[in-house]
Amino acid sequence: MERLEVKSPKLEVLSQKEMVLFKPTGSWLAKTVREAEPLCLALSQKSLPKHLVFDLSELETYDTAGVWLLQRTMQDLEYKGHRIELRSESRAFKTLSSRLSPYKPAFEKIHKPYSFFEERLIELGIISVNLFFLTCDLVVFLGQVATGLFSTLLHPSRLRLISIVYHIERFGVNAIPIVSLLALSLGLVLAYQGEEQLRRFGAEIYTINLVSISIFREVGVLITAILVAGRTGSSITAQIGIMKINQEVDALNTLGLSPMDVLIIPRIIALILVLPLLTFVANIAGLVGGGIMVIFSLDVSPQLYMHRINEAVTLGSFWVGFLKAPLFGAIIGLVSCFEGMRVKGTAESIGICTTRSVVEGIFLVTIVDALLSIFFSKVGV
Repeated sequence: MERLEVKSPKLEVLSQKEMVLFKPTGSWLAKTVREAEPLCLALSQKSLPKHLVFDLSELETYDTAGVWLLQRTMQDLEYKGHRIELRSESRAFKTLSSRLSPYKPAFEKIHKPYSFFEERLIELGIISVNLFFLTCDLVVFLGQVATGLFSTLLHPSRLRLISIVYHIERFGVNAIPIVSLLALSLGLVLAYQGEEQLRRFGAEIYTINLVSISIFREVGVLITAILVAGRTGSSITAQIGIMKINQEVDALNTLGLSPMDVLIIPRIIALILVLPLLTFVANIAGLVGGGIMVIFSLDVSPQLYMHRINEAVTLGSFWVGFLKAPLFGAIIGLVSCFEGMRVKGTAESIGICTTRSVVEGIFLVTIVDALLSIFFSKVGV
């Protein structure tokens, strides 16, 4: 069988006043595409008149790759506003071109770049839409958790006490040292800053009132919730996320066990029970820290310090901070479990959902704390 002679592809250009004539010659084959493609790219970059003619009379050999390259070049020129005319088109070329017509490249309209204001507006719109769908999913998850808790109360045999006690130890007992240290340091800072400001008015003795009321009403429970959201919430999200990646959650469904009963409800109940206890520890540690600063700085006796606390802190102030703790625990547990169940099949998804869990938990706790503070202030508590 005689081997087909392969010649280098060429593209002759014959220019006239209102028209340019192109004559592709040689072999336009898959073997010669590397040589032919730069010719076509150079053609697309030239400044040409509106009327362009492609004369295929001297096109010797070609295959699908060569026809596609010529066709793409002509389409590109048409997209730029040129009028293309084909001459001496053979039947074989027409056949291959018609077969390639469904695969025309889509030349999209080039938009001018957005301005700074438009880009920020687009980003705001995307964030708003994502936040709306996230809120909807969280509300649906809240309904599922509420249904599961109600069903568990109706059927106490479904309550997993061993799991709850285990999580209480993890979330509560193991967190006492770091909560105590942080609250102690915060009490020292509050006492020091309060004394510095009140000394200007000769009222530094009221530093005790400032420290005790702040810790019992706001600071103790809020700093405990923030710490638990960062320490425990991230742990819950990562643990449930890894279980989803390892298909352990699917295995629970296969075994007829509800992930809501096995994974989520025990953790939420444990956090609801743990947050008040940790808040009490944080309050005591904060008062100790404030007392250390006040006793050594103001030369106040421990007995006077305790007496002033008893006068400043009412039973209402104590319960205002203490009753927030179970609600904050439920919020942290709900958000961390929700983000854990949203983890997809990649390790990157675990990191993203864990970060969201901490941020969303702290954000919701802070918002709810602000709303409750306004409410208690309005009702006079």
